[in-house]
Amino acid sequence: MRKNLLITLLLLCTTMMQAQEQRFTIRGELTNDSLRYTAQRVEQLYLKRTIDGVETTVDTATVANGVFTFSGVAPAEIEIYHITGFDNGSIQVFVEPGEITVGPFDAKFPVAAKIGGTPCNNVMQGYYDVNSTCTEASRERMKKAMANVPADIKGDQTAEMAWVSPTFYVNNLYFKLEIMNYIYENIESPVALYIIKYSMMPAFTPDVIENVFLKVVPASLHKSKMYKELLNDMRAANLKVGSIAPDISGRTTEGKEFSLSDFGDKYILLDFWASWCAPCRREFPFLKEALAYSEKNDRFIVLSYSIDSKEKDWVNCIEKNDLKHKNWIHISALKGWNSEAAKLFNVQGVPHTVLIGPGGKVIGFNLRGEEMVKRVKAIIDGEEPIK
Repeated sequence: MRKNLLITLLLLCTTMMQAQEQRFTIRGELTNDSLRYTAQRVEQLYLKRTIDGVETTVDTATVANGVFTFSGVAPAEIEIYHITGFDNGSIQVFVEPGEITVGPFDAKFPVAAKIGGTPCNNVMQGYYDVNSTCTEASRERMKKAMANVPADIKGDQTAEMAWVSPTFYVNNLYFKLEIMNYIYENIESPVALYIIKYSMMPAFTPDVIENVFLKVVPASLHKSKMYKELLNDMRAANLKVGSIAPDISGRTTEGKEFSLSDFGDKYILLDFWASWCAPCRREFPFLKEALAYSEKNDRFIVLSYSIDSKEKDWVNCIEKNDLKHKNWIHISALKGWNSEAAKLFNVQGVPHTVLIGPGGKVIGFNLRGEEMVKRVKAIIDGEEPIK
């Protein structure tokens, strides 16, 4: 009895210590608490995060003598939160364990507030500083270029643009090189993934992002949400026969989560559908025929992803039409057309199918009816179109 009590106390202490280690505090200071567009002063600020696309208030802070404080338990993985309550933007911070500092700053211009105090926020502020340096240097180059426009073309807008265009390209290259250098210097930080997403994605092709930038990201970050999001974004942008499909996930009617990558050694017919879709219902007999033929072996599954938004409609359709087989997996996020999976696979209408081979390689799009059954039978019989 005494031994069990001791073990319980030790576990309780360990849990409390772990929770304490995960706590964060955000301390901010205002040099001026006046709003920009009204005569009001900032009295309360709000710490917000986005959960499933919905902005949620995590904590509220009262501003006293220009000082405010937020606190709480940090998420298991760093996330971007926003400090709101201003009338001219918000402040972005990475919430992680430790004491995060904000400011001192003018409430009229919250986006100019400097962040720091914890590893990720220090790295992000370093990025902002490099960005500012690049912007100022680019401005100076352009100013010099404009000052040296030859007298005979001044006033000719087309000729002037041609004169300064080399400077524009130099500035663009300078920015890319400086940011790339900063990314590589901080490649161990998860913040590097955010910088790649928001600064490098607009500047490079998906192939370069996936095969250059993401290739140097350490394995320790490969399980992070942002790494998976980046990889999926790049694969979605380059989606075609022969490419690797984005990895998507959803929950079954029983609440169990499955991902596309869970079936990496099989052929998968990824089937986007909805309970209200008449053409989808016309495909049910063909899907059943293909699955019946697949009983020869376990090389093939149907992963049906519903874009329904109402669970009752989804479940009832599966039950009513007997859409059940050991190799037929039904998943959904119940977000309708806002489903991330549908966006990644550029689903414009349903039914929409993608045939995926072992290792996640796409081998066909929009196979339906007898054509789909014929292709599946060829796969099951060992006549794979792509090895």
